[in-house]
Amino acid sequence: MSSQLMPIPEEFFAFENGQPFTHCQICNKPLLTGNSDYFIEKVIRNYPGQGVQDVVYEYAVCWHCAEENSQRMSEESLQNIQAYFNAQMAFLYQVQEYQQRWPEISNPLPDHCLVTGQSKADLDEYMIYGHFRGDQMVRSTMPYLFSGQVLDELGECLSEKTRDELDDFRDKYFGGPPELEELWKSRRPVFF
Repeated sequence: MSSQLMPIPEEFFAFENGQPFTHCQICNKPLLTGNSDYFIEKVIRNYPGQGVQDVVYEYAVCWHCAEENSQRMSEESLQNIQAYFNAQMAFLYQVQEYQQRWPEISNPLPDHCLVTGQSKADLDEYMIYGHFRGDQMVRSTMPYLFSGQVLDELGECLSEKTRDELDDFRDKYFGGPPELEELWKSRRPVFF
């Protein structure tokens, strides 16, 4: 086993069954066998002090589908997101620090928002995002944890065209009960 790989942390398991994701949300390609690279994004609603969490949405998407879908983002959105992260010095520092030290980091998943510094335990909502290969997490790629505030700010970076694309993605893959529709409307998948 490569030292850049580690077992998938339980935080990235599917909420429905408490097991690793098995297939790409888009093309249904098997993810756990072989050396397929893929990404997992989860938005979690946290109830601080109560020890209760709800998953707003979660998905795993293979590298190919992620690449294909990222090409649907407008140039304006891509530039705005790049400018947003370039302005976040604390985030850039943490990414640089992680890239230099990842082999010695035993638990790569941050316990705080990488932009605001707020503790995960104190956040009402947060998103985690990671890179995986087969049944392992790729440690050399930093997993992200962003607060709801950062997700809102990233949402403001998106052009109307990109928002429509992400709404279509959400509607196609995350249909559900009407009472949750309002909650989902406020959150769009940000990273493919």
